[in-house]
Amino acid sequence: MKNILCYGDSNTYGLKSDLVSRYERHERWTGILQERLGSEYYVIEEGLGGRTTVWDDPVEEHKNGKTYLLPCLESHKPLDLVILMLGTNDLKLRFSVSSFDVGSAMENLVKTILKSEAGRNQAAPEILLITPVPIRSVGNRDLDRMLQGAVTKSRELASYYERIARQYQIHYLNPEGQVELNEQDGIHYTLKGHQEMAELIQKMVCGIFAEGK
Repeated sequence: MKNILCYGDSNTYGLKSDLVSRYERHERWTGILQERLGSEYYVIEEGLGGRTTVWDDPVEEHKNGKTYLLPCLESHKPLDLVILMLGTNDLKLRFSVSSFDVGSAMENLVKTILKSEAGRNQAAPEILLITPVPIRSVGNRDLDRMLQGAVTKSRELASYYERIARQYQIHYLNPEGQVELNEQDGIHYTLKGHQEMAELIQKMVCGIFAEGK
């Protein structure tokens, strides 16, 4: 069985547009991915709303993705693949970081996984780095204030993430324009969006493990 860890934020958790409730397991991209891949794979959900790459959130505690990453890897090893999709929450105004900073932080997480010995035979697991789907403003005043400047920055992340993937020879996916976001917040996936993301990732996963045969 191939063990796949999905390490992400609220879109991996499956948060709905009301920012409270959660899609059912079979509706979330992780659950759909599990169903599509079948019994030879074990898809592990590790989504947390508000999770950042490396930043401590002064408003929402325990959201630092770096702090929990190593314990998470160790608790689920041996892992064959880590799907890493973070960065949107880093763009909140209270962190005051640039898209370049988020790229540097993501590189930190990638290096942590590569050094983790969380794969088979104490090697590193494969990594699939995914750029978060760029967000958009829907005219919500509070969201626009919290995410001031984030719409532009979210579109800039792909160039940094792709460069990281090339540098460390890991797998990469940019789902921009291929995953539907809801009209209420412009951040979280619709049901259709979860299905679209699952399809994109399934193709990547099958390709990754076909390469290893």
